[in-house]
Amino acid sequence: MKHLVSLLTNAVKCLLLGVAAGVAGPALEAAAQTTPVPYYSKFATPTAPTQYSVQRNGVLCVGCGVANPDRAADNSLTNYATVQQSVGAGNRAAVRLSLNGAAPALYRVGAVVGNGTALNASALDAIVLRSYRSGVLQETRLASAAGVTATTLADGRTQLDFISQYAVDQLEVEATIVLNVLNTLDVYYAYAVPANVVTTATGYLSRLAAATASDYAATASSGLTCLNSGVTNPLNAVTPSLTDNATLHVTGIGCQAALQVKLEGSAPAGYQAGFVIGSGGLLDLNVLSSLQIKTYQNGVLQETGSAANLLDLKLLPDGKYQVSFRTSQPFDHVELEKTGLLGLLDDLQVYYGFGIEPRAFEDQEPILSDFAAGQTGGNYQTGGNCPSCISNPERAADASLSNYAQINFPTISLGGSQRLRLRVNGDANAGNRAGVALSFNNGLLSTSLLSNVTLRTYAADGTFLESASGNSLLSTGLLGGGAQEIGFMTTQDFEWVEVEINNGIGLGSNAQIYYAFADDPVQGFPSTITPPTVLPVELRAFQAAAAAAAVELKWETAMEKNSSYFAVERATAADGGFVEIGRVPAAGNSTSLRRYATRDAEAARLAAGLLYYRLRQVDHDGATSYSDVQAVRWQPKAAAALLLYPNPATDVASVQLSTGLPVEGSVLCIYTTRGQLVRRQPLAPKSASLTVKGLPAGLYQVVLLDAQGQRVANERLSVVR
Repeated sequence: MKHLVSLLTNAVKCLLLGVAAGVAGPALEAAAQTTPVPYYSKFATPTAPTQYSVQRNGVLCVGCGVANPDRAADNSLTNYATVQQSVGAGNRAAVRLSLNGAAPALYRVGAVVGNGTALNASALDAIVLRSYRSGVLQETRLASAAGVTATTLADGRTQLDFISQYAVDQLEVEATIVLNVLNTLDVYYAYAVPANVVTTATGYLSRLAAATASDYAATASSGLTCLNSGVTNPLNAVTPSLTDNATLHVTGIGCQAALQVKLEGSAPAGYQAGFVIGSGGLLDLNVLSSLQIKTYQNGVLQETGSAANLLDLKLLPDGKYQVSFRTSQPFDHVELEKTGLLGLLDDLQVYYGFGIEPRAFEDQEPILSDFAAGQTGGNYQTGGNCPSCISNPERAADASLSNYAQINFPTISLGGSQRLRLRVNGDANAGNRAGVALSFNNGLLSTSLLSNVTLRTYAADGTFLESASGNSLLSTGLLGGGAQEIGFMTTQDFEWVEVEINNGIGLGSNAQIYYAFADDPVQGFPSTITPPTVLPVELRAFQAAAAAAAVELKWETAMEKNSSYFAVERATAADGGFVEIGRVPAAGNSTSLRRYATRDAEAARLAAGLLYYRLRQVDHDGATSYSDVQAVRWQPKAAAALLLYPNPATDVASVQLSTGLPVEGSVLCIYTTRGQLVRRQPLAPKSASLTVKGLPAGLYQVVLLDAQGQRVANERLSVVR
């Protein structure tokens, strides 16, 4: 999840914690070799042609070119160069920008552009992105083409980017001036930020080498009102080709059409079950309410996923979508059912079904606004024209992900909006998605409701960074209880996520805000799907969950043959390093349901906030195989609390930690309630004290950093005079 390992000292971190990276230099270039970092067209004193250059092409090109090209390459990410012309149309001009480092392949590469309004499809047709490495052209992408993501920001600017297949160190933005379509184009900066690209995953598709009619089942409602509902070309959904498609056609409200397809094998429990679908255009989030996915094993219905229970819809870079849900039972067939609803499209293209490991769909280590009990103070802020309209804001910043802050909209709307800003509990990096989990009256979030929502990111000192609203807010999936995650892709490091909702969203209604998050969404769909390793036993379920002072582990087997024992293994990092923590004898040979359980009593002693578990099954002949990995979010039992006395204070306050005195090298940073740093003070562990003399009376936030610059604890302090 965390892209950037901090290279800053405590002194700098107090001032720049959460501010966007972008300073070129050997330190960052060295870090890039081991840890992904972002790159920008950002230089202290940009010069041509090293940091930027301009290209022109056109016969009647009077006054065309790029004004102030150096502004797209300077240290500011808010000023811009302008592609323009005064006479003629159809001429092209481009600005090529160097990055302050070479970004490796599979980064998200692009630029922030604008022309005073949201760029429509015709304007995107007139923009071309080109990437270079050491002056050699790598890729050319039309801004409106599949694979290029155009995100309209709340301030009218647009992020244009794509997943680069090659290492790059330059990006060129070319605009064709078209009267009344694209008269000028402002280019703010180019960037290359890390992306979570999963190219290979285990699982099964409905790609059968010799597909026949027995490998699918197509059904539809009958009756006069449902005339012509059905499935055309269903065989296309089970052939080796993944580019042709079947079509579900539904006519009439309440009418249904369904397509069931066979997979290449039986997907284990816990895998994501779903389909790759399309419509020739953007799918409204409301389409989820018209879809159901069902799984089958040996012809027997196993589970049903719908909009009410975790069905997920995600846009893929090629313009298609994947719709799926996390299963708890094995399955060898998947079925997609569509019901006709008022205002929704009648035709849905179905390319293929799948059962794929969950790692290929989501970040396994998101950062949340999940602060420990007693630590939520200072980690949330409220705003808007109705201060009393936001109740329990601290609940969106605590460790519970099921309770929420609530925004109650006035019965009589006078305009305005309500705002809740939440700090995420860790380093949120450029390239992460920033978002919140929310619901409206505990119901699904529609496109019309989204148009009233704006998300913003801020640095640690309160500096505004980026924002998105309306249809640019991407759904990241549904959660239990009707909550839904929405967010947008960032290009700058951030520490705060703010959600703003217009008062006019619905008289007498309310919104629930569960938490803020920063995650690494998986980009695209795995290009290589390989069969999973078949366990010597049929593992029906494997679960790991935090409980009191331990992690409880449970699993079930439907069948065992020649099994000797299960070894439970634990890791503190997502990339491996598993160690055995215990063994449980197996049944040996069994054809009935067997249940096993054990516990990891050592979990509470570990410093890691996220633990990973898997089963290693060993046969009597020594053969071994592994289960899927389960992640458990762990809140350390002894969270440090910062104690300040006296509080309120006048000149000096003593400093103490609930776990003892601060260690050597610790630093205290004092912020105003607006996030402005007003004092930084190193601590002497044997006589830890904080000087507040000279500070104006008021409320402050005191943050303790350890010798490595990591936040240890924070506390409010009142200064009186």
